Amino acid sequence: MHKLTCLFGGTFDPIHYGHLKPLVELQQHCSCEEVRIIPAAVPPHRPAPVASTADRLAMLRLALAEYPGFTLDSCELDRDGPSYSVLTLQALRASMPDAALCLVMGSDAFAGLPTWYHWQEIPELCHIIVIERPGEAAAGAQHWAQQRLVEHVQRLRTTTAGFVLPLRLTLLDTSATDIRQRLATGQDVKGMLPESVLDYIREQGLYLSSI
Repeated sequence: MHKLTCLFGGTFDPIHYGHLKPLVELQQHCSCEEVRIIPAAVPPHRPAPVASTADRLAMLRLALAEYPGFTLDSCELDRDGPSYSVLTLQALRASMPDAALCLVMGSDAFAGLPTWYHWQEIPELCHIIVIERPGEAAAGAQHWAQQRLVEHVQRLRTTTAGFVLPLRLTLLDTSATDIRQRLATGQDVKGMLPESVLDYIREQGLYLSSI
């Protein structure tokens, strides 16, 4: 059986409980040995981050200090050019040849996967865990994924890559865009992100002119 490493990317601008709480549930459900958080430098599919790289890293370090088994991987920040997932996965596979790498994404991102750079290589480098909303069958709707679908997380441990696992997790109606807008207009964001991150945002005066 292979060790399970779950990979979750994003801009984390800022990181918040809409990211963290579903990942804790995922960690518990899958009994994964590691949840690796990978901030993007130049995201190919979304606007550039508002906060600086240094500030996003600082906020991530503060947040992840509260979560055992969560680690920060800055590989995309250390690499020039767009943060293509396939390049990240190639590097991780080279450094972790025996790990069952699991790329975690929402159903919207999964539906758009065929537009990603060299996307056909991704299922050869890792498993994909698709977080579906209630009533969705997003993974099964993708013709290319149907032969890769599995129902149980233990199947992911039998090999290092190649499977697609749909999961239902508790999703929060929280977004970084909403948090930034609330901060810029002086609204309350308490309870939407870790206190340590909120303290940092206030100390640094972040997001005050983000809209």
